Amino acid sequence: MKFNWATGLTIFFILFVGTLVFVVYQSTQVHDSLVVENYYDEDINYQSHYDKKQNTSDLAIKVKTEYNRETKEVVITFPIDSFSATSGQILLYNPYSEKSDVKYDFNLGIDAIYRLPVDKVKAGRWKLKIDWKRGEKTFYQEEEIII
Repeated sequence: MKFNWATGLTIFFILFVGTLVFVVYQSTQVHDSLVVENYYDEDINYQSHYDKKQNTSDLAIKVKTEYNRETKEVVITFPIDSFSATSGQILLYNPYSEKSDVKYDFNLGIDAIYRLPVDKVKAGRWKLKIDWKRGEKTFYQEEEIII
């Protein structure tokens, strides 16, 4: 068989179509969900979120998180303030699956330690998104932990 321009064009066309089919198949296998469903509302409320982060950066002592393997809990220590109670919400955010996310509401008195049980949470990398309020000020802090 002699290699001429028709043979080369046929081989090129077959390779081109094969590559195109492969790329289309691979694109259907990629998970393309949004990080948050209501991204428009999140964008509108970003200024309040930024203010919370600024309040957190102004603190002398930040929120400390520590994972305890024996008791399978995350110990969250808030800055101590003897005048006001601390309340808020903690989101255990899994970057890989939205279905794994877990929310916890908390309300602490003068005691500034919250123990977050994670015995039913699968092992892996997690982000703790702590949105809390003390007095009239609101705060937001993110910490990354590995369970």
